Amino acid sequence: MRMYLSFICLFLKIIGISQNIERKIIVQNNSFFYTTIDQELQIGTLLTANWKQPLKTAKKLALPAGRSFNRSFNPFCWDISNSTMYAINFLNHPLNNKKEAIKSFPLSSLKEWSDSITPMDMIMKGTEMAGFAYNEPYTFTLHESNILNGFYFDGILLHDSSYEMVIVNNNRLSIWNYSNNKWSHSEIQSFTVDGFFNLLESNNQLYILLNNGNLHKVTPEKVIATPEKITNKSLKDYTLVLNRDSKKVQLIKTSELDMNKPLNELIETKAISIL
Repeated sequence: MRMYLSFICLFLKIIGISQNIERKIIVQNNSFFYTTIDQELQIGTLLTANWKQPLKTAKKLALPAGRSFNRSFNPFCWDISNSTMYAINFLNHPLNNKKEAIKSFPLSSLKEWSDSITPMDMIMKGTEMAGFAYNEPYTFTLHESNILNGFYFDGILLHDSSYEMVIVNNNRLSIWNYSNNKWSHSEIQSFTVDGFFNLLESNNQLYILLNNGNLHKVTPEKVIATPEKITNKSLKDYTLVLNRDSKKVQLIKTSELDMNKPLNELIETKAISIL
């Protein structure tokens, strides 16, 4: 019992420490959402508050999903649409089947971390939860090559309620769409990426923002090779902000995300619009 309580105290201490934001910040209905992943336990936390409140005041909600740290750095894949969260549960655990990793769950089902919610509770919940869609993009990629090298992916929910995913391995890229309970996909194209990327939608157009800051249009068939925009802002240094209220896509230098300030003030003074 003493060891168990010590573990819980240690975990709550870890969760309380500011961790790196994974991929992006979403603003929706005057609230912000972002996620962090604990590097030891692999499990995720969703942080949320009114966007006029300091970032440090955010509630810390336990997620039944996470990611591993033992391959190419691919941040946690997640999205929020209205009252539902979508996530790819890619943590390493003997019971976590990555072929069933695409999950969806109501935001109302998430609870704040406390001594009554353990990391193992959330790991088991994630492995037992039915998948939103079979992870066919992943199984297809493994079929093409069981050597994962330069392996990156992201997925988002589109305006038509379909789920879009782009997956890359060995600079071979394919585009996937899940609608009416089935997947459709493009042919594989050669496309060089130098690290993780983010998918985003603006005015019903899908884009891919590469790690080097280049923004490309995405069609159902291919990623357009010529960049739509060159931001010169590396994702290693900047955080993507998707403001669903103002319909703006912006970047904020990660080092300037002051946890003591409200997000709306940071956006007003620090954000760079890219769409």
